[in-house]
Amino acid sequence: MTEAPVSASKNTTIPPRPHNQIPPEYLDAITTGDCRELVARLPDQSCALAFADPPYWVGYDYGNRTDKDMAHIDPAWLVAELRRIAPIVCVTPGIANVYRYPPADWLLAWSKPASTGRNWSGGYNVWEPVLVYGKPTRRLWQDLITAPGGREQAGAFNRCPKPLRLLTALIQAMTSPGDTVFDPVAGSGTTAVACKQLRRHYVAFEIDPDTAEKARQRVENTQQPLFVVPLEQLSLEAEGIPG
Repeated sequence: MTEAPVSASKNTTIPPRPHNQIPPEYLDAITTGDCRELVARLPDQSCALAFADPPYWVGYDYGNRTDKDMAHIDPAWLVAELRRIAPIVCVTPGIANVYRYPPADWLLAWSKPASTGRNWSGGYNVWEPVLVYGKPTRRLWQDLITAPGGREQAGAFNRCPKPLRLLTALIQAMTSPGDTVFDPVAGSGTTAVACKQLRRHYVAFEIDPDTAEKARQRVENTQQPLFVVPLEQLSLEAEGIPG
């Protein structure tokens, strides 16, 4: 079964749901600024899901700088603020950082087939953890999400974007059409793109002005599909199984 047809226009056509007084300038927008300052304006439990892919701070090369040069976000503070804003929180911390975060209620595995990233033993890193805080109200049939790694062309201006398939699976599994998703470190705007395609609202912050503008352009250029592919079909396609 597919979800209802999606309008080809912007997210103004999404069925209205209460957003608990989210500042209107934040809704369906990528706001330039430091999330450590901006989150204070978001009311408690104003979003259905919060997703964060913070820098790993391990020296990853972003061209003109590494992630060690980026503003540090305290993991405990980040999780506490996200849980204040949304009942369900997902964080992709990277394997090396997973124990720096507060213990999660649940752990999902993101499978990255054919990944060329190296692990500490010199082999290949073909999976990453997704920390989940809170209990989803919808059933996720598997705790494994398959989404090939690597930079997708639309988000290639960011050196370390997450795959659209990963965000699509998480958002579709843990929210409903009309819900609002929060991303405090928007990067290439993948969360916002997934929300637009899935008829969800979004609130996104990005500290770098150039990255934020490119992410806004990416979202603006994103076309909403006529139909939303069911989550189960996404899983089958990722495994190479005909639908």
